[in-house]
Amino acid sequence: MVSYADGEYEAGVYREYVEAREMKLDHFRQRLERLLPRVRRGRLLDIGCSCGYFMEVAAKSGFEVEGLEFSRAAIAAADPSIRPHIVCSSVDEFESSQTYDLVTAFDLIEHVPQPKDFLRKVRNLLTPGGWLAMSTPDAGHFLRFMMGSSWPMLQPMQHLTIFSRQSMRLVLEEAGFNEISFETATKTVSYDYLTDQVRPLTPALHKGLRLVGRCMPASARTKYRHVNIGEFMVMARVAAAAQGAHA
Repeated sequence: MVSYADGEYEAGVYREYVEAREMKLDHFRQRLERLLPRVRRGRLLDIGCSCGYFMEVAAKSGFEVEGLEFSRAAIAAADPSIRPHIVCSSVDEFESSQTYDLVTAFDLIEHVPQPKDFLRKVRNLLTPGGWLAMSTPDAGHFLRFMMGSSWPMLQPMQHLTIFSRQSMRLVLEEAGFNEISFETATKTVSYDYLTDQVRPLTPALHKGLRLVGRCMPASARTKYRHVNIGEFMVMARVAAAAQGAHA
């Protein structure tokens, strides 16, 4: 998995993510705005932080940021101001002497072999009253039923678990979280970026998007849009009474 991720960051689809810096910063500014009404600016741990774009946005907003990322190629692509705050580690191997007010894990839990163990680890990294925020594909999204086996979120070698909102609520409750809430997650994308992203996943859809794109002016193909691509965002909290010893 690590060698695959490093290769993709250096020359594959993740490289496109790295190169889309301004678009991704715009995306994470929008996402942070949705979190701020509920979370306080304190210690933030971004798990699976890639090259640290969300950390950049959060640091400028007043958070004390730290990130976890197992791909050294992703860390190498991070801004020099953020790179020292990224630990090359998985959450399973990570040990910390402090706890966090907010843990984020965007587009990650679908890749995790043991989601419940992952969530229990996260719970123990949170301060009493701390928040977890995650985004992940939505098994109940209409695109899943409309597109069937062509739905781009169906990636058997990468997405190990696709959650519905109900199943996510159950696994969060079993892991010790409460105050669980859901909303539709959007991505900031341009038409050209979205077209390139679906190429290895759904070639037929990529071909159709390319044909449509040829009829569009360049300004329309490169404009940033906030698009519902079939994901939800979930927030969950650790109550003070439920917080146990950190292990």
